[in-house]
Amino acid sequence: MNGYLIFILAVILTGYILEVLVAVLNLQSLQPVLPEEFADVFDKDKYAESQKYTRTTTRFGLLQNSIMTPVTILFILLGGFNWVDNLARSLEQGSIITGLVFTGLLLLLSGLAGLPFSIYATFVIEERFGFNKTTVKTFILDIFKSIILGIVIGGPLLSLVLWFFETGGGLAWLYCWLIVVSFILVMQFLAPVVIMPLFNKFIPLEEGELKDSITDYARSQGFKMKGIYTMDGSKRSTKLNAFFTGFGKFRRIVFFDTLMEKLSTNEIVAVLAHEMGHYKKKHIFKMMAAS
Repeated sequence: MNGYLIFILAVILTGYILEVLVAVLNLQSLQPVLPEEFADVFDKDKYAESQKYTRTTTRFGLLQNSIMTPVTILFILLGGFNWVDNLARSLEQGSIITGLVFTGLLLLLSGLAGLPFSIYATFVIEERFGFNKTTVKTFILDIFKSIILGIVIGGPLLSLVLWFFETGGGLAWLYCWLIVVSFILVMQFLAPVVIMPLFNKFIPLEEGELKDSITDYARSQGFKMKGIYTMDGSKRSTKLNAFFTGFGKFRRIVFFDTLMEKLSTNEIVAVLAHEMGHYKKKHIFKMMAAS
């Protein structure tokens, strides 16, 4: 067993151990009984159900990691990567095409391995807790759309990265890093306009009290936005959510329709304040830098 292999296995096992420790700590921190200081804020039954949901999803995540980690290690030790590499090279189509086929096959195998877990999480766990609204048709279409997008967008990007590694010499890593960073920044603008509408419908928020309240609060904080939209999140889940896309004056705020239906105007503005806080604290940029 060579040093590189030992290092790779050590990284995989260390990552798994850290994930287990974090999950165990999270489970231990859960309190099934609503603390008295929050009795006038939360419904005790809903609180207990939320704790049960967190416990269930965390344990399921642990189970998935505990299965996939040994599978990954076995795949490495039994020569799985070498088999995929030989299969890709057998096409004799040049280094870049070979790299694309190699990566595509690995992603396909990874997707197939994770599919049963995704199905169970969506149609069993989410259904059990009353969150799931995803139909089998939507689930399948999402998979195919993701695959097509991966080929159309990921293929050219990976080709460019592989080309730079072939021709860029010692600075290839820098060129590739710049490409990936540029891609991430561009996608912040393109994703809500080109990609996300393939999966969901986005409708500009109609004029009225809610839009005025959102606009007034954002203006009071010196926070510029290009648009306010609602998204048909209820197509897949009953969960509430909101998010920003873009930067600067091109920022857009998107609210799930489930959130719009269940929260009051003041509560929605509070959600907006929470999302704005991510920008004020530069969480988005920090996450991008870390990635």
